[in-house]
Amino acid sequence: MAGRELDGRIALVTAAAGQGIGKAIATRLAADGATLVLTDSHDKRLALAAEEIVDATGATVHARTLDVGDRDQIVEVTDAVLRDVGPLSILVNNAAYNVMGSIFDYDPHDWDRVLAVNLSGPWMLSRQAMRQMRDAGQGGTILNVSTYAPDVGGLGIEAPYAVSKGGLNVLTRSCAHEGGPHGIRVNTLSMGMVTGTRFTDALHPEMKDGERAKSPLGRLATVDDIVEAAAFLISDRSAATTGETLNIAAGIHMRY
Repeated sequence: MAGRELDGRIALVTAAAGQGIGKAIATRLAADGATLVLTDSHDKRLALAAEEIVDATGATVHARTLDVGDRDQIVEVTDAVLRDVGPLSILVNNAAYNVMGSIFDYDPHDWDRVLAVNLSGPWMLSRQAMRQMRDAGQGGTILNVSTYAPDVGGLGIEAPYAVSKGGLNVLTRSCAHEGGPHGIRVNTLSMGMVTGTRFTDALHPEMKDGERAKSPLGRLATVDDIVEAAAFLISDRSAATTGETLNIAAGIHMRY
């Protein structure tokens, strides 16, 4: 298909082999013409997801096993992509990890893992990707997937997650400052509960009505809503947008 807006670009998406937001964004980027580097920590699920995206879009998809909490793996994967595929022009930091619990008895190992996946990993990936974008001289785009949890302190049940996502939001602005002179744009896509995801539909369906009641629109965001916003922020349609946070949460974040 000619004239797709991401033709010629190489996009890496983390945690993209499940049935939620990561895979949906990856599929949209592939459909829009990007060469896709699909990453996840689950080998079999990753291979299946890559096959499904190829079947659905006809795109070129490279599957790379990646634990975002492992810095050495991040370097290995991004170096391999540069060598075998080319320099990254799009990075989507979608991977996230959460263990809920009171700060009074929270396991320090869980804290370390949450920060490693949600903040240190995206920092390392951004560092690697921005170097490739800078050296290629063609700019690029980074999208950090976040939440409004930092604005409400995790509501007392997910402080480490909220802290990590608050740090990710600051990382967006820091990378936007440094990347701007090299044509690199960096933005945050923030959300709350999203229907069509395992977290909302399978793990916590009991929370839907309460969250929906907080929405001025009387609804929750859907995976399609998130994908459309992601596609906009990644594309040249948002060429003057960097260092920003776009909330796709049906206004729920305003009610806390």
